[in-house]
Amino acid sequence: MAPETTFWDHITELRSRLIRIMIGVGIAASVCYGYWERLWAALAYPLTKQHLKVIFIATSPMETFMTSIKMSLISGVIISIPWTMWHVWRFLAPGLFQKERKVFAIAFGSSVIMFGVGAAFAYFAVLPAGLAFLATYTNGAIAQNWRQDEFMGFMSQFMLAFGLIFELPVVSFVLASMGLITAKGMWGFFRYAIVLIFVVAAFLTPGPDPVSQCLMAVPLCLLYLISIGITAMAQKKAEQETA
Repeated sequence: MAPETTFWDHITELRSRLIRIMIGVGIAASVCYGYWERLWAALAYPLTKQHLKVIFIATSPMETFMTSIKMSLISGVIISIPWTMWHVWRFLAPGLFQKERKVFAIAFGSSVIMFGVGAAFAYFAVLPAGLAFLATYTNGAIAQNWRQDEFMGFMSQFMLAFGLIFELPVVSFVLASMGLITAKGMWGFFRYAIVLIFVVAAFLTPGPDPVSQCLMAVPLCLLYLISIGITAMAQKKAEQETA
């Protein structure tokens, strides 16, 4: 019989996992720093590919250096997401039942994929339209000189927001598997969800133009409908297992 795990054993295990995660992030960030100029070119590509009249500037001696450090760290965190999720799973798995392990194993793998899909959708579809609107808003009456640090923060936050929003089907799957939501309840809330989605899109899109708002709101509506289907399948499977 295996010895009972104490509270301090859990704390020690958590500390060990966190240290390994930080080491992984640090190694990934260090590698990314060696390619920070290419990372910057890739980050600015949704803007530069449109040949818009925008000049990136640094307003302090340290700005470019600090921007490269932040960009490398963010890239390191993103690249090491599978490593991080693996250690989170290894920490949580021993305390879960067999059914819960299966649900969370699927959720962890799917969350990484959906986050990448959401960030890619923002990068390739939404941000080019939004940046074009912002860069041409004054029709050349005002010179567009954008700070490196603020542009990097804007792009990172926007892709992060889309990555998290695209986790909706994964969250729905977990909640449905735990019996906390139903497909019928989600469908009944759909009309209100549409209103909330367009309100969220109005706040998160970079400009007030309807094009960029719809580019965010329409995928969200589709994600909600997909989540209803996933919830229905998770419910059906849970009912079959309990029958």
